[in-house]
Amino acid sequence: MAYSFSQTDIDRFKECFFYHARKGNIGSKEELGYIMQSLGYSPTPDEVNKYYTSYSKGSNKMDFASFLEAMHDHSKVENVDKELLNAFVAHDQEKKGYVPAGEVRNILMKIGMQLSRGEVDALFRETNVTPGGQIRYHDFLKTLLMPVPDY
Repeated sequence: MAYSFSQTDIDRFKECFFYHARKGNIGSKEELGYIMQSLGYSPTPDEVNKYYTSYSKGSNKMDFASFLEAMHDHSKVENVDKELLNAFVAHDQEKKGYVPAGEVRNILMKIGMQLSRGEVDALFRETNVTPGGQIRYHDFLKTLLMPVPDY
């Protein structure tokens, strides 16, 4: 199943996998969930349980090849780009293509993995957003989701 990922993605998955699974395999559902979250995915506990049960193949251990298969399955379910765009569109009640930066700041600081004020300020600086201004969310997401250069 690895053919569905770019070599860059596979290398990133491999680095994260072997950083956390030092013995070369994942030994628990919790570890699988943690690794997937470390890669920016948000699997539900039920999804993690399903992947671990399906791909540990009765040995209660998941090797890297099986992990890639689980990631392939999950990548068909979770589309982060589309989910983020839909969240912005839901807040853009007037359908103008932008939302208030203050509203985004509040959401980032109070919901989910609550970012600190400094983290939000750094994010806004990186994406050229003025704290009291408007966020053109298509441009914001394009910048935010751009892969980090691998120098």
